[in-house]
Amino acid sequence: MSAGVLLVSVDAGVATLRLNRPERRNALNPELRARLAGALAELDRDEAVRVAVLTGSGKAFCAGVDLKDQTAPTGHELAGGTEPVSAALARFRKPVIAAINGPAVGGGLELALAADLRVAGPHATFALTEARIGSMPGAGGTQRLPLLVGRAVAMKMLLTGRAIDAQEALRTGLVSDVVADLDAEAHALAGEIARCAPLSLIAIKQAVQSGAPGQALTAGLALERGLWALLAETEDRAEGRAAFREGRAPRFTAR
Repeated sequence: MSAGVLLVSVDAGVATLRLNRPERRNALNPELRARLAGALAELDRDEAVRVAVLTGSGKAFCAGVDLKDQTAPTGHELAGGTEPVSAALARFRKPVIAAINGPAVGGGLELALAADLRVAGPHATFALTEARIGSMPGAGGTQRLPLLVGRAVAMKMLLTGRAIDAQEALRTGLVSDVVADLDAEAHALAGEIARCAPLSLIAIKQAVQSGAPGQALTAGLALERGLWALLAETEDRAEGRAAFREGRAPRFTAR
């Protein structure tokens, strides 16, 4: 198992990727994003790997982009080709299970949305809070969430930033299972998948992603990234980030 901000191990065809910044609720800083994207590319080439499990260390799955990290990409950098790590996850040819052990917030939920299956622990929560800080989801949240839970539930989550708990996520179809022993159950599911024919797994995933909703998703993702980049340059976005860092309510001016 590798050390650092991302722990990676492979056993019996199952690769486990564990986000490992528990002191920051596994928030995504540039190092973690780069390591996760690199690990996915490497594991995709590894013929011994049949399926991947993505989870978090400690009490959180992922708190999204680390807003206290001053090296986060700007909107112009994203528009210029910075690839969201959730896109690297979606491109991964083999099945991915997100084992959501705690809060999945913002970009953290978008990571889970890019997986093929989502299994939650009893203390998992789910939220897209970007509107509260003058931004919007920019890594698939506005496109993938409605496909999973329906427009009404998705719009309520997106426009209010409210969180839902594991049981509501199960009722809406955001997750397939809520289990007490998350690590054991997720890896048992991964082992069951890994015993299937590897080319069949790849073909099934490709076929599902190439369906009609997936074709519309491509255009939607491009529009979402463009709008995210525009919002990232606004005064309200800067104010939202400053208010978050300073622990106060933001004062938005629609500029």
